Amino acid sequence: MRTIIILLSFFAITSVNSQAAYEKGMGKAFELWGNQKNDEAANLFERIGKAEKDNWLPYYYAAQIHIVTTFGIKDAEEIESRLTKAQNYLNEAKTFSKDNAEIVIMEAMLNTAYVVYDGAKYGMTHSGKVEELYQKAKIIEPENPRAILYHAEWQMGAAKFWGKDPKAFCPEIEKAILYFEKEPSNVPFYPDWGKNQIARIQENCK
Repeated sequence: MRTIIILLSFFAITSVNSQAAYEKGMGKAFELWGNQKNDEAANLFERIGKAEKDNWLPYYYAAQIHIVTTFGIKDAEEIESRLTKAQNYLNEAKTFSKDNAEIVIMEAMLNTAYVVYDGAKYGMTHSGKVEELYQKAKIIEPENPRAILYHAEWQMGAAKFWGKDPKAFCPEIEKAILYFEKEPSNVPFYPDWGKNQIARIQENCK
């Protein structure tokens, strides 16, 4: 009995230390990202992912950094490299969490980045994927605010491209605002971004 108690105590302490190391590492990665040290942050998220082995969140954030970074650069080779890395990270994340709406939304953003980068090359092949991925995310989580908001933004962009009124999708933004307010936040580091983009996207409604 004494041996069992010692073993249980050992595993409990190991688990607590592991969780503390994870939270410290994730905190450091977010700090680097906040200080615009994007590559350092992405590399740290990747190392955390490899250490965690079954946690999709570090790979998810490594992918997000590379995707978001491409919107601010023009070098084609760098954009292609970052989006390829991002897809690889999302593939890793999906091995740990299937049918995950947040990962699906991030994959929609990745395909959006390809279209924004070179619409002539990727518009025909990737636009359909973006629509399909947002639809899939909304089926998995009908009240996910990021799926609602960014799908609305995508649809607004498409409406403008085809000479239609983007205001038709403004009610979706109102719906996203409601879901942001209801969104639970009881999982450490669970995605909760997007709320600060509402005003920018609502510019299409004026």
